[in-house]
Amino acid sequence: MTTAFTLRQKLLRRILELSAAMEPEPTYTPPVLRKLPGIKAVAFDFYGTMFMSGTGDTIIDDPKNEEAVAFEAAFETMFPDLAEQPEANEGVQVYKQVIHDHKAAMKAEGVDYPEVQITEVWRDVISRLRGSGTDGLPENPDQELLEELTIEFEMRNNPTWPMPDLRSTLEALEGKSLKLGILSNSQFYTPMIYEAHIETEPDQAYFDINLCIWSYEERLCKPSLDFHKRLKTAFDAHYGIKPEEVLFVGNDMLKDIYPAHHFGFKTALFAGDQRSLKWRKDDARVSDITPDLTITRLYQLVQCL
Repeated sequence: MTTAFTLRQKLLRRILELSAAMEPEPTYTPPVLRKLPGIKAVAFDFYGTMFMSGTGDTIIDDPKNEEAVAFEAAFETMFPDLAEQPEANEGVQVYKQVIHDHKAAMKAEGVDYPEVQITEVWRDVISRLRGSGTDGLPENPDQELLEELTIEFEMRNNPTWPMPDLRSTLEALEGKSLKLGILSNSQFYTPMIYEAHIETEPDQAYFDINLCIWSYEERLCKPSLDFHKRLKTAFDAHYGIKPEEVLFVGNDMLKDIYPAHHFGFKTALFAGDQRSLKWRKDDARVSDITPDLTITRLYQLVQCL
């Protein structure tokens, strides 16, 4: 068994090995910029806002057809000595069903938008595949194996890359003495994606540890109002910052702008990548909401604060 430190370094290295440079796809959306006085803090979504995402979201929220290819490659990497690999399309269906079952169990307990623990999902996927004939898979996979398998699948299926201007924007906002936070649908590897590319953990540079709220830790995800309320509470409890003094930046009108607007945050819609921009025009919850800003490059935030 490798140490936790060695495993972390291994996973960070693997994230980079499975990553490739990406460029944003233009949205042709005109920016809407203006000065926002009185802002003391900025909070960001992760996928599709700070980092480009091949799917535009976490793979749990927005699965794509490439899943079978990623599944096959991940299992061949992790279990190269299997006499017979599980059929990839069947494996993907098991994976989706396990996620559905885990979420359904939490919804039955009253959670409106539950978040799964992805390593527990993979534990059950392996168990079900064993039960359907892939006997060579481990009966009791340890946490290390489950985390490695997650990385092998996720990084292939949902490639990520920092948005242009990310580091310079964070440096400039920090230079303005603004508190910085993150509220994002996520899994254990999401902060590690940041660390792999920025070479430090989010709460070790730029972001405040008290203001980094991850769905996998809360077991709750967007667009749950309760999830966003936890960010509002954190700003107030730790720094006495009021909602109207916070600018929330996200790429999704429903998952980001709607709940932030509900609690009185100022809002900035990030419209810098066609893969992730989601207007949700058919959803009544956003029909009467206009973001305070619409940005197409992250650094435009600096001009408005």
